[in-house]
Amino acid sequence: MQYHYRGIECLRSPIDMAIQARAIWDLKPRTIIEIGSHAGGSALWMADLLRSYGFDAPVYSIDIKPPENVADDRITFIEGDVRNLAPAFEAHGLPEAPRPWFVLEDSAHTYECCLSARNFLSGPMISGDLLVMAAGLLVELGVGENYGGGPNRAVTEFMERSPGVFEIEQTLCDMYGRNATYAPNGYLRKT
Repeated sequence: MQYHYRGIECLRSPIDMAIQARAIWDLKPRTIIEIGSHAGGSALWMADLLRSYGFDAPVYSIDIKPPENVADDRITFIEGDVRNLAPAFEAHGLPEAPRPWFVLEDSAHTYECCLSARNFLSGPMISGDLLVMAAGLLVELGVGENYGGGPNRAVTEFMERSPGVFEIEQTLCDMYGRNATYAPNGYLRKT
């Protein structure tokens, strides 16, 4: 929780940064969508990572209150609510954004917010796009009840109710050991 990237709060696990760097390299996304900007460090890290890989892809970062002190022409910060993503997506033409997508859902981490995001994203995402449901580790940290079960509960219930929409990308979840990630069973490929 103390991690900063280029002097900006990033709040990322080094393990997940490594997993996501590998996922982005393998996927070669043409669009990155982040839900939950916080201070903007994560979006800046992804934009720099894309540049280092030689990928020309925009980063869109959505938050109820986008950061004001990060300006970078590779990143578009968008005001939007995870509980109702459609207006933000429509206003910025995201449904037509180039594929494949790398989508990082790292917003409020509550069950309600995570399930809303999953329900919405199952529509515009297409086969091969990758969704990361961050912060599922809240349950293992013993604070899951503060978030209504958080991302883990949302992932489990969505997979049970809508089988075949997403599949767990085990190679990413288990890269450093079985679910050794802050997103256990949270690396999901659209089928």
